Order: sequence, then C-alpha cells, then structure tokens
Amino acid sequence: MSDHTEHSGGAGLSDGMSRRSLLRGIGAGAAVVGAGGLLQACGSIKGASSTSTKNITIGWIHPLTGDLAAFGAADGFVIKKIKQTKPYSKGFKVGGKTYNVTIKSYDSQSSVTRAGDLARTAILSDNVDMLFASSTPETVNAVSSQAESLGTPLICSNIPWESWYLNLFPKGDPLKATEKAKYVVMYFLGAEHLAACFIPMWNRIHDQLHTDKVVAAAFPNDPDGNAFRQTFPPIVSAAGYKFDMSPAYADGTTNYTSMISQFKADNADFFTNVPLPPDFAAMWKQSIQQGFRPKLATVAKVLLFPSDTYSMGSEVYNVATDTWWVPTLPWTSSFTGETCQQFANEFEADGYGQWNANISNYSLFESAHAAFTAVSDPHDKEEVADALHNVNIHALAGPLNFTGNGGGWLKPFGPAPGVAITPPAGVQWQKGTKYPLELQVVDNSLLPDAKITADLLPTNS
Repeated sequence: MSDHTEHSGGAGLSDGMSRRSLLRGIGAGAAVVGAGGLLQACGSIKGASSTSTKNITIGWIHPLTGDLAAFGAADGFVIKKIKQTKPYSKGFKVGGKTYNVTIKSYDSQSSVTRAGDLARTAILSDNVDMLFASSTPETVNAVSSQAESLGTPLICSNIPWESWYLNLFPKGDPLKATEKAKYVVMYFLGAEHLAACFIPMWNRIHDQLHTDKVVAAAFPNDPDGNAFRQTFPPIVSAAGYKFDMSPAYADGTTNYTSMISQFKADNADFFTNVPLPPDFAAMWKQSIQQGFRPKLATVAKVLLFPSDTYSMGSEVYNVATDTWWVPTLPWTSSFTGETCQQFANEFEADGYGQWNANISNYSLFESAHAAFTAVSDPHDKEEVADALHNVNIHALAGPLNFTGNGGGWLKPFGPAPGVAITPPAGVQWQKGTKYPLELQVVDNSLLPDAKITADLLPTNS
C-alpha cells in the first residue's frame, strides 16, 4: 500500500476521499486499510494504466485529518462531483487523442513535513503529470517548493497569496510582486483583501457603538502570521484605526494571558487574528474568561467551516470572518452549468452537513482541464506549466485568470504572475435555525455578487 488513496473505476477515473466520504461515495473497487492506517481503494482502470501514454495522472495533497481537517471536509464531495463530469469520466481530448484521468489523493495529515514528503513521492515515485495543493501554508508551501524545484505543474488554492509568494520568493516584495514561478499557479485571496473585508464591518460597528477604533491583533510566528504582520498595519492605519499588535507567538501556544492583558489595557474594541484552529479555541476561551470581549471579532483562517465552529458552540456567536464562496454567487461549473446553489443543496442533501466554502476546490479540476486541453503533449511538464499560466476561465470559484503580470493591491486579478484573486465577503456566525450556527453574509463590499443574508451584529451582544 502507499501513502495515497486511490479509487479506480471502469470509466477511467481514480479518486481519493476522506475516510467517511470514500466509504459512502465509492462506486467500484475494494476499500482496504493500508499499513499506515489510511483507507485505500484498489482497482484497475479500463484500457489504461498509470504509466500509459494514454493516461493523465493528477495528485491532490490536502489535509483530510489533523488540526486542519476542516479545510478538507468538502473534498470528498468535490471528487464525487468531478467523477460525474464528462471530461473526467470519459477522458481529456489532447492533441487528437483521448486520455483517461487518474486522481490520487494524498492526506497531508496537517503536517508541513508530510506535505513536502508526499509531493516528492507523487512526483518521483507516482509520476504525476500535475499536482494540486490546497488549504493553508502548512500544506501548500511545502508542496509548492517541491513542485517548483522538481519541475512539476501545480495548482494551489486556499492560501493567502502573500504567504505563497514569499515562500517561493523570500526576497520578493508583495507590493511589487513581479517574480514568476515557472511551474506553480494559485487562486485565492490575499491578506490585504482580508483587511479590506474587515474594515467595512469595523466601520459599521464603530458608527453604531462609537468605539475608540483600537484593533487588537494576534498574529503567530508562521507564514500566515508573518504575511499579515507585514500587510495589515498600513491598511488599517490608513483607515483611521490604531493597530494594537501583540508580539508574535509560537503555533501551539496554550497560555494567552499576557496578550489578553495587553488588549484589555489598551481598550481594544476590535480583534483580528490568523491562528491555527486549536490555538484560536484556546485563545478565545481565555479571552472570555479574562473579560476581553471586543465589540467585533474578525478572524481569519479559523471558523471558516462548520465543524470547527460547532465545537465552540455559543462562544462564537457573532464572531465574523471571511468567505470566498457562498451559495448565492452567480457562478457555475464550466463542465455542467450547475450553479453554486445547486452544489450547496446537493452537498447538504448527500449528508455532508452545512454547505462548505471549499466546495470551490472543484475549480482546481476546472483549471487543470483548461491547461491539459491546451497542449499537444500532457506529459510535457514545461508545456503544461506554460498552459497553466495562460488559463483564463469562468469557473465554480468565479473568474480565474492566471495571466496577470503583477503590480497592485486589491486588483481582482494578477497581484503577482500566476495568481488569480477570489475576493471575500464578510460573514458572521449567528445562532441558526436549521443548524446550531449558520454563516450569514453581512458585508459584500469586495464581493457584490454575494447576497446579504443578515444584519451585522456586535460580537459581544
């Protein structure tokens, strides 16, 4: 057995899923447990093998278990939906030939080291033609480094673009991001988009409650925290807020008393951070216990998905965050024409729980198809990488344009070469009716197509 999960069916597609969704969605092959405890579905592909010149192999490295597992909770559903599309069930038409498609899923287990090791395995042992890497720097950055150094096309999602960029170009300047990765592209938002998403919500609470306009900020000493520490202060200051930033803390910190004391002493009415989910749970619980109750908390990287939110219960009523995808958006699958709302409805009807913004990972597959079908040889990695940088499509995640040449903050496309921006809406976890907590769109300043679904409420109300 191997470190990846693979499902093979007669239609020529293999896919990897989380344990639960693999068991539910498997259509052919036998599910077994490998030596490492990972589920693996073993079978054969009709008319093709992983080494055939008539086969394309895509590897997806994503966190299905561990601290970041919530980021991968929609990925089994995404693969199920992809299996239903004509290109992935019938094959890609490339250079006059039809290529069956194999998708191999690799669980990073939320480990930076494992993510990098899996990338090497996928490239050097499994001979993938393309990689995907999704969800936070803890997965994406290690895969990006390996793909760029080993010359394999890679599409990334769900990582602030500055974190991705500074990993590949440590001496680069996000304000003038002109360096271009040869093999790697990505789509998502940036730290500056989150600042610009949060500020309109702060303004509305300030107008309502007449605050001191002091923003408490807790950024860890990791790639996301470092990018936010560089990006947020000038934007926040320009908006008329005082930025009260705590010293950088280590991921995994369990005692936040000194930070909380600082914020209380400075009369901070707002709070923002970009922590790992377990760190936020500890930080927020201690803040409540120690009497730090900001009028509005706007958090990034955490409370993005239902599972992490439910575990904290009423403690996170009216905490705000961002989202890059909601069911009301007018985007559709480039394969089937299905709408965002149809995807969300099916996700819930299939028993996956409340809709999840990472349904948008579907667009990894849309981007891959656009690149592969634009080349003459899908096994020529330089040709495929060049094609990736020319992808410009309308997809389930919105307009994706990787052709930008860099140069600018808050541009919808192309703050750096190979980067497509999917801007966020401001959302808030409010007490629900169908679910314990429900994600409501409360501000659409950066994403006007997202329908407002509730009023913005103070966090401490």
